[in-house]
Amino acid sequence: METNKKQIKLARLTGVIYLLIIIGGLYSGIMVRNNLIDYTNATVTAQNIIEHELLYRIGFLADFVMVISDVIISVLFFFLLKQVNKSLAIFATVFRLIQSAILGANLINLFSPLIYLKGYAEISTSEQELLANLVLKQLQIFELGYLVSGVFFSFNCFLMGYLLYKSNFIPKAWGAFIFIAGVSYFTNCLVNFLFPQYADFSQLLVLVGAIFAELSLCLYLLIKGVRIVKTSYFTNSIA
Repeated sequence: METNKKQIKLARLTGVIYLLIIIGGLYSGIMVRNNLIDYTNATVTAQNIIEHELLYRIGFLADFVMVISDVIISVLFFFLLKQVNKSLAIFATVFRLIQSAILGANLINLFSPLIYLKGYAEISTSEQELLANLVLKQLQIFELGYLVSGVFFSFNCFLMGYLLYKSNFIPKAWGAFIFIAGVSYFTNCLVNFLFPQYADFSQLLVLVGAIFAELSLCLYLLIKGVRIVKTSYFTNSIA
């Protein structure tokens, strides 16, 4: 019984960290970058960042919190799922940590426009145009880095989905949801790499399918934790 209580606490802590990741990612992506960055107009993008610098910095901070939380949740999920299959849990953790490392390094590309745009108003119009284009290219590289990290995350989802499905302490539906989320992320990455003209459709797939899967798992962990089982499934867990 004591072991079950520990696992419930672990699951709920995982849910809290998961919620930070979801909130940070959605806020930075939708509320900040989606409103400030226009990939078809470099000048408008530069002006938006300058005029809403604090909002842009808060978005950067939200992404930073998301990355740190992602490292933490990689470890928490390992302890939660290692009793199902330790080897696969290790591989899942490694894939997610690689994703976190890419995202963390990629934050340099997100922050660099703030450095480039210092003194933007004091330079000539032609120089402003060149600088705005440089900033937009930097942000495009940031988006590319996000997609690269998504490939590793999709493999994490494949393994996580399998582990959750095979466990007896979380309903199998959530394992299927997370596996499908992995398919959504992987499809989006491939479409952006190979057929970028269809990227809007693949991004919609992620928005609808993957976010639902992750948010529903997050809420289940927060509210329910894990199902209590009579035979301890969590021996040799966290002390």
